Amino acid sequence: MKQAAARRIFRLFPGYWNDLTLSLKELWEASATLFFPPVCYYCKAPLDSRAGKKLCPSCSEKIVLTEAPYCLRCSKTDVFLDEETLLCPDCRAKSRERDPLSRVLAGSRYEALVPQLIAKFKYGRCRYLADPLADIIMKHPEFGVLAPHIAAFVPVPMHWARKLARGFDQAEDLARELSRRTGVPVVEALKRARYNKPQASLNMKERMRNLGGAFLCDKKKRAFLKRQGRDKLIALVDDVCTTGTTAELCARALKRAGARNIVLFCVAKT
Repeated sequence: MKQAAARRIFRLFPGYWNDLTLSLKELWEASATLFFPPVCYYCKAPLDSRAGKKLCPSCSEKIVLTEAPYCLRCSKTDVFLDEETLLCPDCRAKSRERDPLSRVLAGSRYEALVPQLIAKFKYGRCRYLADPLADIIMKHPEFGVLAPHIAAFVPVPMHWARKLARGFDQAEDLARELSRRTGVPVVEALKRARYNKPQASLNMKERMRNLGGAFLCDKKKRAFLKRQGRDKLIALVDDVCTTGTTAELCARALKRAGARNIVLFCVAKT
């Protein structure tokens, strides 16, 4: 009875309750700011609460965002680009038909503060850094253009044993942050079939051998992938793209499962 009466009152005065809810929210935010003043996510310097920034001006200046001119396939900015295709020499040498990835979109260069932010995020277990790192991805010049065509964010998977040891999967955290901001769902379509050595110290051939057969597509997600036409993008998400081996093998697994147009969004490309 009490619940029914409350619903009747809410219907009679909806504007009042909406205003009250808004006021309580504003009061809560003001109280939180008073007792917990915002600080830079990286260096902990005080921030202006009205600006809504996550990094202080000093830290923000140390991030070199991707800006034109850049390679239209891999986002590199410090290489010679062909005048007609706007591709770097490495991408021109690749066969477009055989490359499972349509594009690699890196939000920044892997230099200055970016490597430190990523290291602190991954190895320092500072999961809150997914917020400013997602900012970097979304600041890529083409993110806003491609976002309406993305059908799903697919995180590059971590082996369950490594995830258990670290406590989280950084690519999954980034994908969920991008999903929260865009409304595009996260689809965990890939899984690692076996535990591999870390890729950082390996050359290209060793990376391919190390990751051979490492990625499989979840059978339950195949129907979803097959339903997406060429006008829809499956967006792989990772923190860093080095040689692109991991992303390419993930893309091959998705293509075998029926995906057609696959791009990679990452914070930085080395």
